[in-house]
Amino acid sequence: MSRIYGRIFQIAYVVPDIDEAVEHWTKSMGVGPFYDFPIPLPFEELSVADSPASLDEPIFGGVSISYSGDTMIELIQPGAAPSTYRDFLESGKSGVHHYGTWIDDYEATLAQARADGVPVLLEGRLPLSRFAYLDTARNGLSPLIEVIAPLPPMVELFAMIKDAAAAWDGSDPRRSI
Repeated sequence: MSRIYGRIFQIAYVVPDIDEAVEHWTKSMGVGPFYDFPIPLPFEELSVADSPASLDEPIFGGVSISYSGDTMIELIQPGAAPSTYRDFLESGKSGVHHYGTWIDDYEATLAQARADGVPVLLEGRLPLSRFAYLDTARNGLSPLIEVIAPLPPMVELFAMIKDAAAAWDGSDPRRSI
């Protein structure tokens, strides 16, 4: 557990093709089933680099999650809008983009990050959570950190997906939320 950013529970990959990524994880890695989020996500608030973001263009082309034991695997295909995901792919990278963490005090965590000079790349609110992406990435040392303050429906949804992954027999590898 990070004493600064909470418990890491998620490894998130940014990929150019979510269908190919889900197929790889289910067939080659034996991880599944993957659950696709409905796109566009129902953002209540969204800002990129501390400026309000337009929701006219989607930041996600696709998002799908599953679990391997206690670790969530999140696959993200960027959408057309500017975002840290699109920047990552356009820089020639793909693969691990960020670790997701649970935090208890969103305001205090963000205030401390800003006081420490850690840039906030993306911040938002969904019906399931508040979240922010912190630029902790250092080439070869660490990825970004996504701090997440979950609401009870998110905790319940993720528990259901974790249970489904624990019991998965390889059938029906891709499902919708």
